[in-house]
Formats: sequence, C-alpha cells, structure tokens
Amino acid sequence: MTFDQMLPIIIAALGSAGLWGFLSLRAKQSHEKSLKDDAKSAEFNETLREQVDRLSDKLDKVISDKEQLLREMSDMKAQLAEANATIKHLEEMLRQR
Repeated sequence: MTFDQMLPIIIAALGSAGLWGFLSLRAKQSHEKSLKDDAKSAEFNETLREQVDRLSDKLDKVISDKEQLLREMSDMKAQLAEANATIKHLEEMLRQR
C-alpha cells in the first residue's frame, strides 16, 4: 500500500477521533449543565416550599385573628342590644311617670 492510498484512511481515523473527542466533550458539558440546572431547580423548589410554609403559618394566624375579631364583634352586638333594651325600658319608665 502506498502513502497516497493510506492518506485517506489516516485522515478518516484522525477525523473520527477528533469528532469523537468533540462529541464526548459536548455530551460531558451538556450533562454537567443538566446537573447544575437540576441543583438550581431543587434549590428553587426548597426555597419555594419554605415560602409556602411561612405563608401558610401567616394565613393560619390571620384566620385565627379574624375568628377572634368576629367573636368580639358578636359579644359587642349582644352588649349593644342589651344596652338598647335597657334604654328603652328606662324611657318607658320615664314616660309613665
């Protein structure tokens, strides 16, 4: 075999080795990027979960405060109704004199 016959084989072998190296490097970089994205996504999900937990706690407190205020309003309405009844009774007593 002459050098002219061997030259295409050598070029093909070197080219395929270079292509293999390029493709493997590209696959490695893609895999590393995917791992970093997964780590960022997991970190984001954890942060989001913490925020949801805090908001849930705040919402529970707001609901508790609202229920307490509604009870207090109900008590005040009852006291107001009692005071109105007393006032009407006293007015009636004054009119009868």
